[in-house]
Amino acid sequence: MFRKRIKFFYCFFCCFIFCLTGLQAQGINTNQKTVITGTVRDNLDAILSGATVKNLSTGKTILTNGSGAFSIEATKGDSLSASYIGYDSYTWSFKNQLNYDISLNAQAGSLNDVVISGFGQKQKLISVVGSQTTVDARELQHPVANMSTMLAGRVAGLIGVQRSGLPGSNSADIWIRGIQTFGSNPSGPLIIIDGVQGRSLDNYDPEDIKSFTILKDASATAVYGSLGANGVILITTKRGSSGKSKIMAQYLQGITQFTKTPELANAGEYMNLKNEAELASGYAPSYSQDYIDSTLSPTANHYVYPNVNWLDQVFNKNSFNKKLNVSATGGSENTQYYVSLDYYDESSMIKQDPSQSLYNPNTRYQRYNFTSNVDMKWTKTTKFSLSISGYTSNFNQPGVGGIGGAGATAAFSNSLSASPVRVPANYPGDLVAGVAEGATPSPNPYALVTQTGYDNIYQSQISSTAQLSQDLDFWVKGLSANVQYSFDTHNQNENNRSRTRSLYYLNQAQPYNADGSLNLTEVLSGSDNLNFAINNSGNRQNTLQGIINYDRTFGNSHVSGLLVYNQLSSLNPFDGNYLTNIPSHQQNYAAKASYSYKNKYFFEFNLGYNGSEDYAPTKRYGLFPAPGVAWVLSNENFFKPLSKIFQYFKIRYSDGLAGAPGTGIRFGYLTLVTNGAKGATFGQAGSTTGYSGVNISQYGANVQWAVAHTRDLGLDFNTVNNHLQFVLDYFHSHRTKVFLTRADFPDYAGLQYNPVGNYGVVDAAGFEGQITLKPLQIGRKMTLGGYGTFTYNQNKLMQDDEPRYSDPYQDRKGQSILAGYGYVAEGLFQSQSEIDNSADQSAVGNPRPGDIKYKDLNGDGVINQYDQTKITNGDVPRWEFGAAINFTYSDFYISAFFQGNMGAQRELSGVAQSPFNASDDGNLFAIANDRWTPENPLSHPFYPRLGYGQNANLNNSVPSTWWVKDISFIRFKTLDVGYNIRNKKWLNAAALSNVQIYFDAINLCYWSPFKLWDPELNTGDGDTYPNTRNLSIGIRINFK
Repeated sequence: MFRKRIKFFYCFFCCFIFCLTGLQAQGINTNQKTVITGTVRDNLDAILSGATVKNLSTGKTILTNGSGAFSIEATKGDSLSASYIGYDSYTWSFKNQLNYDISLNAQAGSLNDVVISGFGQKQKLISVVGSQTTVDARELQHPVANMSTMLAGRVAGLIGVQRSGLPGSNSADIWIRGIQTFGSNPSGPLIIIDGVQGRSLDNYDPEDIKSFTILKDASATAVYGSLGANGVILITTKRGSSGKSKIMAQYLQGITQFTKTPELANAGEYMNLKNEAELASGYAPSYSQDYIDSTLSPTANHYVYPNVNWLDQVFNKNSFNKKLNVSATGGSENTQYYVSLDYYDESSMIKQDPSQSLYNPNTRYQRYNFTSNVDMKWTKTTKFSLSISGYTSNFNQPGVGGIGGAGATAAFSNSLSASPVRVPANYPGDLVAGVAEGATPSPNPYALVTQTGYDNIYQSQISSTAQLSQDLDFWVKGLSANVQYSFDTHNQNENNRSRTRSLYYLNQAQPYNADGSLNLTEVLSGSDNLNFAINNSGNRQNTLQGIINYDRTFGNSHVSGLLVYNQLSSLNPFDGNYLTNIPSHQQNYAAKASYSYKNKYFFEFNLGYNGSEDYAPTKRYGLFPAPGVAWVLSNENFFKPLSKIFQYFKIRYSDGLAGAPGTGIRFGYLTLVTNGAKGATFGQAGSTTGYSGVNISQYGANVQWAVAHTRDLGLDFNTVNNHLQFVLDYFHSHRTKVFLTRADFPDYAGLQYNPVGNYGVVDAAGFEGQITLKPLQIGRKMTLGGYGTFTYNQNKLMQDDEPRYSDPYQDRKGQSILAGYGYVAEGLFQSQSEIDNSADQSAVGNPRPGDIKYKDLNGDGVINQYDQTKITNGDVPRWEFGAAINFTYSDFYISAFFQGNMGAQRELSGVAQSPFNASDDGNLFAIANDRWTPENPLSHPFYPRLGYGQNANLNNSVPSTWWVKDISFIRFKTLDVGYNIRNKKWLNAAALSNVQIYFDAINLCYWSPFKLWDPELNTGDGDTYPNTRNLSIGIRINFK
């Protein structure tokens, strides 16, 4: 089925290109001089008077008149160009067309540069009042499955962390100006792709992206009303342009590697340290010296004396990925198209069992994307656009865990935690090694990965949008309107084929039979047959949107306005919950009014009005206004003495409201009564006279939108002849009515579930900036450019409806949303006398020399829950920064990007915190050699005294500052080195305009004070599939 669909998309793509390449206008066929005419405008459709139009073949040059019009003589085949100061020039060849409507793009970073604001409205950079940033889409064009992994550090105000490197599931968590809410409330930004919300940016190919804009303050996001408080990401895909078809093909082949895996103790270290832990806890040691020596002997029989590095046993050092992209664009004056087809393939490092040919358990992610955007000019004032895009993906992984299982992740976590000396990978004859019947179970990581079946997840999505745009200049000059309808459908099918394999135990007391074979006993009877399970899910979304836009200049004044109506309905037909599979609906209205005078003074007012059925009838709609102003001081006469220092200087300020969704439940204002989990029984249980009552699983509340009152003060200025550009912002947000489950109800109220409501309050503030060095020309062939970004954010929980603490150092109010609480470690006890003369820690655990000593915060001489305080701010960084360097020499280029963050912390847990405590199995990190012992009583080793068993080291396993680690880092994120081949005779002969050969590297290396595993991973004990390094070689071919 998967291959059939791919063949269908391929045929569709080829046929579409074939048909559209014929959409060229038919015209004259003569070598005589012909007068051609046209109009030159900018990409906001404003007339460019005085633009230069030149016939490059004859040298004749003219200027456009006050209406932007021109006429010039040309012969078929002549090359012509149009140019204007502050805009990129446009070159074309005269063939058939007699009239041209030329649109010039403003130079990137210039004040004429056109940026996208709310609901796709275009405006010049100088007129922007709100806080927003545009990302160069070319910087996102790397061979990755998920585009979100490329954003951190490239955008001031955006925080991004990649929590896993699992192929196809390695999306980054992203936040605009940090986390500003808590609980079940969404904290990520609203993502709008081609005017439609609900589409995932990670399911789009970066090659198809034309513009990428982040809206950050209330002035920029208020038009999205109740959805804009967490910021908005606007993405538009590429569209066609008139002229001869341009075809591009690109192929990359890469190698992937883990950025870092935890360093585990070897077999000798493991056995000696386990013996030490057992002796310290009063147990007999597990391993004799003879057994240790036999295990470490080069001639040892490792079926009898296992010695397994499970990470090496289960994972290869390298894996592979590849990417193929083909696109075509072109069309006539009235019809333009852009079509593309993309293929991405990435495998994990998990090894395969060569003897197992029944099925393929290897972890592999494959995805096919297609995009088809067509624009048709029906009349001079009417335009119709049709966009269809989609993808199909196939994710395969080991079958362990069944439906919804994490086979690939389990492969890593089991390999990390398995003892290196308990069992081998398998016995002769591919018999799976197990432990004695009745012993503590020990997963065999290799068998779990290769012998338990497979899990296959197939996903497909089709996104379609039809838009009709009408210029209403004939009615009111500057007025236009468009209506847009979109339909998105997504389906997921998961097939799990799993089995349990027979396990065999080697009799350690008598390992050999009389014939010399291994003395094996079957302790678990498995099956060779694969069980079958299936799960289907999916959703449908319909969006209808209408926009009226007004844009007009009156002398020195410029006026613009926007009115929007938007409605969205979505349905999840596969959801078994009767509430959540009811179609959900939103209804949104928005308005925007802007005024500017002489490009000096800018005033803007934004308004969002939104409704949702999930809220109480009287609270269903929310109104969110946001005014903003800007002043370009550099256009004032009094600023002229400073013009040599600052060529551009602008101040921005906005103050407004934005809304935030997120009750996390449907119809939160209703009380839900069910007959499950009923609790107490009245009368005689089990008889007809006994009544069990009902269960109230949700208490109705007057729930409503959360509201963020956001202020932003911005400063934009250019210096050094506009080569250095600065954009700086300070922001503050006060968010009220945050949805939460109330925690102030006492137990004696008799409620099984506490009521919910909008009681939370969060404050957030910070500052951000971007410094851009526009490309400097060094000599004739060399350029140097780059940029740097930084973001600082912090949040404070002001109200969470929890009871207050008597001691202020325990109060959650005023602390970070993600703050963790525990004890303050003062060091290690070095003697029993020190324990006897310190605060009593028996409530935490009975300490011994080498255990952690905690601070008595309230001075009562007892260490207990009243001595806990904030010990960490959480694992979301407060600082995010990035720096890019771009260098070119002739046709050679180098681009390097560094990204990092600070202010994030990780609290260790599990085996990273307490080795040998969970069970008698498990591994430990090599850093356990840095520990306290009576012979080496260090004051600040990595580990305190080792203990064995679940209750051995309770004192050391409670949350404390001892286990909080700084996970700041600087990462060499990307490196691109390439060479462009052009202006060669053989290129012309092959109908090629350019060939680019390049090297692309992602996650080359990093520097961090945290040494155990990649600091971005979301784990306290290292058991998450690591992030990966990718090294690729690619070729990009542009056809004429």
